[in-house]
Amino acid sequence: MNVNFSGKLTQAINLQMPFVLFRKPNEEMIQLIVNDNSEENIFLIHSFDNETEKSISDKNPIQIHQDEFNFEFKLNLESGENFNPISEENYVELIQKTIDEIQTSETNKIVISRIKQIDNQCFNLFRSFKNLLETHPGALVYMWHNPGNETWIAATPELLLSKNENIVKTVSLAGTKLSETGWTSKEFNEQQIVTDYILENFSEMNEVELKGPETIQAGKFQHLKSYISGKIHSEFSLEDLLEKMHPTPAVCGLPKEKAFEFIVENEGYDRNFYAGYIGIETESSQEYFVNLRCAQFYQNKIWIYVGGGITAESNPQNEWNETELKSGTILNSLLK
Repeated sequence: MNVNFSGKLTQAINLQMPFVLFRKPNEEMIQLIVNDNSEENIFLIHSFDNETEKSISDKNPIQIHQDEFNFEFKLNLESGENFNPISEENYVELIQKTIDEIQTSETNKIVISRIKQIDNQCFNLFRSFKNLLETHPGALVYMWHNPGNETWIAATPELLLSKNENIVKTVSLAGTKLSETGWTSKEFNEQQIVTDYILENFSEMNEVELKGPETIQAGKFQHLKSYISGKIHSEFSLEDLLEKMHPTPAVCGLPKEKAFEFIVENEGYDRNFYAGYIGIETESSQEYFVNLRCAQFYQNKIWIYVGGGITAESNPQNEWNETELKSGTILNSLLK
């Protein structure tokens, strides 16, 4: 057991200090950031609607190998507000309304989402976090705890942007199916919409490269994924590119403004940090991930956020079924 890691985490919990635990995709080291307001080594969480951003910074972060991570602390969680999630019948109706909108307007794609609410049966967040680490090695897995405010957990497979020296990278990740089924034109079209959008935003870079799409595994699901990179010049602003990219067609739709308006007017709830982005900023690099496969934990309930991209070829019942399957990422991680 790493005594320093254990001591720092114990102190954060006992003193009710904001902290985050996270492991980057395809790595094995868990990092712990406990807020000291130093503005160094920043982990931030940014809302879907761009209205809210919160961050935790730590001048001296500490890490541990995930095989050594065996903690079962009990956290003080807030009580969740009263909320009635959308029913299957009403969600299917909303998807049909969305398809009708796409077929009769210039909108190509709209992402519709919902909350699946379950009772929190004294699930242990730390055991659930470790479970996500083991079952989703290719995802950014994090647990964010801001005492008196919010607690989130996720295993997100989607990179939004990364910058290292003069190289900027992203991925086009869209289209979802179970491993035993085949791809259809609906998924390929959905993924191409995202790819074209990114390439347009990368158009002013040098040496832009596109690789893919390829099929990648994420838990029980497969997605279509393309890799895009480019070299930047001295006047480049990562903040401007982030503003252009977020929210991408993978979580909003296209054209972005029209899809965003439809979502706000019709989904019937506030996405909050779901489909926003997670940022990891150090002196040498900046990485941002789309906040997917995530859940918000309360003392009495858990809100699991799920959604899917709707195009003219979508089937409403299939879209409900897909969100039910996607909720399994969190549901299957829950341990008492």
